[in-house]
Amino acid sequence: MKLKPSLITSVYFAPTVLFLAAVLTFTAYIFTNRGDMTSALLLLAGFMLLITGILLLTLADRRPLPAKLTETLPIAGTINLAAILADLGVTSNTIHRLLPSGEYVQINPVTGGRVPELSKDVTFVSAGGWNGVQYHAMAGPLMRQLKSDDALVVPTGDVSQLGTCISEVMNDTLSLAEKVTVATTDKSVIITLDGFAMKKTCLALQAQSPKCCTMVGCPICSLMAAILAEGAGRDVESTSAVLNGSTLTVSFALLPAK
Repeated sequence: MKLKPSLITSVYFAPTVLFLAAVLTFTAYIFTNRGDMTSALLLLAGFMLLITGILLLTLADRRPLPAKLTETLPIAGTINLAAILADLGVTSNTIHRLLPSGEYVQINPVTGGRVPELSKDVTFVSAGGWNGVQYHAMAGPLMRQLKSDDALVVPTGDVSQLGTCISEVMNDTLSLAEKVTVATTDKSVIITLDGFAMKKTCLALQAQSPKCCTMVGCPICSLMAAILAEGAGRDVESTSAVLNGSTLTVSFALLPAK
């Protein structure tokens, strides 16, 4: 049986009680003040109750969405886009790129060869003997939000520093993993997320097809790829995503610089 929300279960219950206790304490002080130590302690207790109530009220926040709901948010979008691409005959791994305009995009080649320079306004590409599909990166909105909140500053140049950046974002900022391990080389990056908080997302996508994770990916894998693409200044290909229990291991290839 689900209980209805009440004042007792509200995050504002404790601050309310403290404020009322502070009012009663100050009232008692006013009417019983004898100018002695007891009255002074009563006044001090009133101020402590008031300050504690203000602190708890400041820290009070609305209850977040349950994890079992937030885990399901990205699933339909990824599966639908992967199905559309597959119906079009596009089955390549997705490539993340940061355009000069600052737009994060994903590119799925149809033909081989190096991906040409693309504008942010194209979707179906056929130029210079190269064909492919380009669309907004799944992590684009999340990247912009993190940056606007000053929660993400992507280091450039050193791939090992990008590993540290990803670890901090996944662990400290977003609390998506209990432990993050990043192994980097000049050509590849392997990220292991132990205690991954959104494993139901992975299970749902891979139950549909393991190719969903490398052909499109969810916003979390896309976020890691977008960080790598911006920091390394190179295209980043999603090559593997394996879930083992609650441990997610994601592999990316750093493609040659343009």
